Amino acid sequence: MTNRTARSIRVAVAAGLLSVLAAAAPCWAGGGQHYPNGAEDFVVGALPPPGLYLKNYMLYASKDELRDNDGDKAGVDFDATVIADIPRIIWVSPYKFLGGSWAMHAFLPLYKTDVSVDAPDGTELVDSDSSGLGDIIFSPFVLGWHFGPSFHVVFALDMFAPTGNYDKKEAASQILSRNNWTFEPVLAMTYLAGPMDFSIKLMYDFNTTNDEYLNPATGETVDLEPGQEFHFDWAMGYAFLNSFRAGATGFFYWQTTDDKIDGETVDDNRSALAAIGPALKWWPDKGRFSATAKYLWEYNGKNMPQGESAWLNIIWAF
Repeated sequence: MTNRTARSIRVAVAAGLLSVLAAAAPCWAGGGQHYPNGAEDFVVGALPPPGLYLKNYMLYASKDELRDNDGDKAGVDFDATVIADIPRIIWVSPYKFLGGSWAMHAFLPLYKTDVSVDAPDGTELVDSDSSGLGDIIFSPFVLGWHFGPSFHVVFALDMFAPTGNYDKKEAASQILSRNNWTFEPVLAMTYLAGPMDFSIKLMYDFNTTNDEYLNPATGETVDLEPGQEFHFDWAMGYAFLNSFRAGATGFFYWQTTDDKIDGETVDDNRSALAAIGPALKWWPDKGRFSATAKYLWEYNGKNMPQGESAWLNIIWAF
């Protein structure tokens, strides 16, 4: 293997690592991917009544394929895992704005990650592990509307702050820590038709510049401006036995604009990914506690790692 080939593989690996947290990955080229795709599911568009809530996301993700720009499996031995716990505090106020209930929320991502990549001849290209605090997500501006018993809408402006333990030399540290801000308008909607639930959460990401990106092709520290992204989580469910809801859930993700390194466009490197899987929600007597378990299989990856993820999301109303 020539030095040039090895560098090319490293660039391809770096470009693709962007989805390891249910589609999250290191802050190389291939979009910013701050949001953990697939995190939300049933009744996501219905803001709860005024009060204080805890929603805790627990995740195990495993990626064993790296997809190239054509969506084909790259010729490297790729393996990445993430274990994450992300508590989210939600406060729904008694106040109204534009006819909607005003709320605030914040997420605190905690994680442990491992990333390894070997060349076809067995040469080790990446061997990295990390754990700690990721980038905090927050919004002081969340609005929720209830248009009768069937249709519900939430709008928010989520912000991802570079508060995590980013290390430009450690790929694993960059899975939940991006070293740039992301501003994400959110529109979530839920339609309840009797026992049926149709929900979607639409998001668009604007990323600022990471000025501590280590270019794997040159070894130099440069400015990386990740491209913009459109993505959505979706779910369809059916309520039964009073306390259970079962159905399907998943996500779609597309990078919509090119990355830039030191102001120069990175060509042929836009990412894409989708996933689908079963989900089961338990809400005993529709009380203060509920839990949702789901499993997602990813497909149609492009410039991304691809694999599977398991989630357990718990909600507690104080």
